[in-house]
Amino acid sequence: MFTLAWEYIVMVAKSWGRAISGPILALAGLALLLAQQTVDGPKAADILRTLGWGVLGTAVLMIFVAQYEVWKHEHAARVKAEERLKPKAIIRNLTARVWPAGQAGVTVTGKEYYFDIFNSSEAESIDNVRVEVSAITPDAIGYPNPPLHVRNDDYVTREFSINPRAIRQIDLITGPVNAPNSQQVMIVTHTINKYRKPIPNGKYEITVRVSASNSPPVTATFVALLDNVGELQCVMQQ
Repeated sequence: MFTLAWEYIVMVAKSWGRAISGPILALAGLALLLAQQTVDGPKAADILRTLGWGVLGTAVLMIFVAQYEVWKHEHAARVKAEERLKPKAIIRNLTARVWPAGQAGVTVTGKEYYFDIFNSSEAESIDNVRVEVSAITPDAIGYPNPPLHVRNDDYVTREFSINPRAIRQIDLITGPVNAPNSQQVMIVTHTINKYRKPIPNGKYEITVRVSASNSPPVTATFVALLDNVGELQCVMQQ
């Protein structure tokens, strides 16, 4: 306890030293010096005494200023540290992949897009994470808020956790690629099997919402379409 108190006293002393070497006390000192050189007469002693007390009072006031500066610095550092520890989901790194024909028994090739959900906390996991299509324009799915597929997991997983500074990848959409024997349709890779069917080839604006029990919800919007050679392209809007 004494060590912490001493460290605080040292920090206040350093801050006070910077304060009294600043412009306020410098101007007060110059005013006192100027008065010593110019003031004369019977009231000179009173004037100089008043100015001297003013300079001393300013120096004492700077002690409180120094204490506030130390508190402000420590408070800002504490807030920054707490922010680093708070779990927060970040949607990032939209990635494209072309899978080869014959992989996992699939006889056609195609193109898929997936993205990362990153937990920015350095200490806490994000729990009960759920990733849903909150909107799709035009609505070609016909089912509200379908959960998206967690990459490399089965299609019954709807909620999951993300460890500190870790990611989980989420499948978004699959479609054609400019190659022989390619998948010819677009499919949003959600987990409602009854409604996971091809959607008409076209241009779609897909808004994704990530919610969790201990993290504020976040959203991101993606635009998916077929280019002039009929290959699926997708971008994440800024």
